[in-house]
Amino acid sequence: MRKSVLAALAAGAMALAGGATSANAASVIQGVTPADLAPPASALFGANVSGTAGTDTAISDSFTFNLVNGPAMADAQVSTILLGANDIDFTSITLDSIYAFTQTSFDPSTETWALLTPIVLASGSHTIQVVGTLHGVTGSYVGTLNVAAVPEPATWAMMLLGFGAMGVVMRRRRQPVLAQVA
Repeated sequence: MRKSVLAALAAGAMALAGGATSANAASVIQGVTPADLAPPASALFGANVSGTAGTDTAISDSFTFNLVNGPAMADAQVSTILLGANDIDFTSITLDSIYAFTQTSFDPSTETWALLTPIVLASGSHTIQVVGTLHGVTGSYVGTLNVAAVPEPATWAMMLLGFGAMGVVMRRRRQPVLAQVA
């Protein structure tokens, strides 16, 4: 009877910890009102950049989004690719002027910058600032922003209770091994 109750508690804790998920995608468009993102969600952002042949063109783009139902865990990545003589080199990429992206891959292939550890964002407006240089006539880059809900303390408590109950059940199942004398 006790084992059945503990097993039921463990199953209930795992079901509550899982939660329901749904897809919520949006595009963050340069210079337009903020896109609303409600976790879990992903957003794409980017730009096509034009310059003058023989000169370098400075890039400074801002992408704004509005996080609803926060706080949320966020991560992001921005990438470009070398296309012939056209190339974009990023100087810095930041989120809210606080969280700096780190360059993870270099030219001559895809140049990629990413947030190496997810960060917690509060509800409200946030901005990704992309700064760099276009070498050539045209270039483009694209970024991905992912936000996921931060588990509530009650969810963590139920999950830990379930794991503890499973541990008690497993420990009680062990049969002591008695040494046999031949």
